[in-house]
Amino acid sequence: MKILSAQQHRDLDAATIAEQGISSLQLMERASGAFTKAFTAKFRDKSRPVIIVTGSGNNGGDGLAVARHLRQQGYAVRLLDAAGSARSPDNQANLKRAKKSGVSITQVSTQLPPDLPADGILIDALFGTGLSRPVTGPLADLLTDLNNSPLLRVAIDLPSGLPADHAPEGVVFQATHTFCLGFPKRALFAPGNSPYLGTWELVSFPVSTAYLNELPTQDFLLEAATLQPLLRQRRANDHKGTFGHALLVAGAFGTMGAAIIAGRAVLRSGAGLLTCHIPRSGYEIMQISFPEAMCKVDAHRYHLTKTGPLTAYQAIGVGPGLGTAAVTAEGLRDLFTRYDRPMVIDADALNLISKSPDLLDLVPKNSILTPHPKEFSRLFGATADDFARTQVQREIAQSKQLVLVLKTGFTSIATPSGDVFFNPTGNPGMGTAGTGDALTGILTGLLAQGYEPTVAARLGVYLHGLAGDIAAASLGQEFLLAEDVVNNLGRAFARLREA
Repeated sequence: MKILSAQQHRDLDAATIAEQGISSLQLMERASGAFTKAFTAKFRDKSRPVIIVTGSGNNGGDGLAVARHLRQQGYAVRLLDAAGSARSPDNQANLKRAKKSGVSITQVSTQLPPDLPADGILIDALFGTGLSRPVTGPLADLLTDLNNSPLLRVAIDLPSGLPADHAPEGVVFQATHTFCLGFPKRALFAPGNSPYLGTWELVSFPVSTAYLNELPTQDFLLEAATLQPLLRQRRANDHKGTFGHALLVAGAFGTMGAAIIAGRAVLRSGAGLLTCHIPRSGYEIMQISFPEAMCKVDAHRYHLTKTGPLTAYQAIGVGPGLGTAAVTAEGLRDLFTRYDRPMVIDADALNLISKSPDLLDLVPKNSILTPHPKEFSRLFGATADDFARTQVQREIAQSKQLVLVLKTGFTSIATPSGDVFFNPTGNPGMGTAGTGDALTGILTGLLAQGYEPTVAARLGVYLHGLAGDIAAASLGQEFLLAEDVVNNLGRAFARLREA
């Protein structure tokens, strides 16, 4: 699914109006009707008061239309109008309709009325995505008062004061839940925006598909429907040799658990054979804990120094639990020099690269790097905000011809072509030790089976998050361990195949 800028959403609206011969007011009716349907599906209790705060623009017009729709469906609706006299034409039209339908309307300026019910739902429709400057003056005071309210807070499209395409400045409405209208906006995926968005969902309504298909973008949301056809089908006479031989270079004294988790994920993601290159001190641990893996031991008792012949392996994953000893840095340099296929590079391998930046130039083209935000900063420098970091991610992926996976709540995948994909699966319960190692294993296993690196990254990140969601649904987020993610990979594959 394409992720659109604020301007592209406006262009799409204009194209829909022109192509389908409707008015902007009719399009607003579509959007507000779709919001109402989503809202009533989530909040079914009609006795719970609904308070809608509206502004003067088209987002305020959406709010006015929603007030009318909810009242017609039997909800107890109260409208707080902060628009003043300057209104958009569609806003004016929906204000008349709201009054005609009997919606209670109160003028507000800097504060909410003191008599709002404690169990109410507060809907924000002050500003839309067209806002191009920070909110100031009385409306900033009103937003602050909204944020201090104990009511459950809902945003139409995006929270007021939150730009679609860049980091916010000034006061922003802090929603408990956001119903994003139409197509995704970049703001949804910025980790720094989480306090404003709360949980969110997309609310679609009919638009011009012809124009949308031609609309250029390099930002996408991963979807099961487009990923499912990428999964390979297994044939009756396939065998372990068909599904590739992976090498996992991982583990050090005291961190063999990372190697075990990553190794299990390699085979659970479908690879046929796995060899683990580990320090000598980890041999008994690996053989006892993970009998399905073959083991090669390093000459060093505690660290990686050299991996030996590499021609047998279709893919290599390196980094989990590796440590950052000087001898390991030299071992990593040797590995990069002698292997020319795409590999998966994570954890301590990334930390070693950040200490010796010239190592990055030795990484095979189309390799998959999987930093978390701190590792990303160590590798490529600090950035001003999430949007700037995504731009750096895109530029590095293009200039170095790498697949760069940035692990956040909505993990992003930048490809050598400059496209960036954001992942919707996964949950906060996966913020626990070892889940990143599991992702390394999944990606390595997919590469070993012959998946092209950008496809392996998209599938692997999505399946990793989906397995975590399946595990959390039965175990709860607080209970989740990395091995629960690995153990639910089969269910994740099955669910994606059924999409």
